[in-house]
Amino acid sequence: MFKWILLGITVLFVSGMLALLARLSAGPSNPVESTASATPSALTPTYCPVATPEPFYVEPVTSPTYIRFQTIAVYLGNSEAITVTAESGEFSIPCDSNNCPVRISLLPNVVHHLTVYGKVRTFKNGCTYGGYTLSTTRDRYGNPLIIVQQESDIFLPVIIFQR
Repeated sequence: MFKWILLGITVLFVSGMLALLARLSAGPSNPVESTASATPSALTPTYCPVATPEPFYVEPVTSPTYIRFQTIAVYLGNSEAITVTAESGEFSIPCDSNNCPVRISLLPNVVHHLTVYGKVRTFKNGCTYGGYTLSTTRDRYGNPLIIVQQESDIFLPVIIFQR
């Protein structure tokens, strides 16, 4: 009889030690479920899928030009705002569509080096996506966004008629 009692105590001791070791080694990669107060939603973590990058590109610019302004055609998926910086200043527009034309002014006889920034709209649906800014100094074909503005040397004759 003493053997059976000793065996029972040994089994209880070993199972208690195993349970204690399991709890001590529990972590994010090895969770331990408690059956006393566990609910399915508390045991199931929410995993957010990896977001796909938003497409962002700029159409080629016209250079050289004699005009004192130019519209920069920017495409950004889920756009919130577009900003273009150049030697002539900073030009920003809010944009809630994917196609965002930004009109910039050009200084006379200046080479303008453009940098285009696009802010991606933030989405929250249990997971947070977006909220970041992309930038580029190249068009969609890899050419630099440089506009050379030249004053026109062309003079049109003015004809005055007398009566």
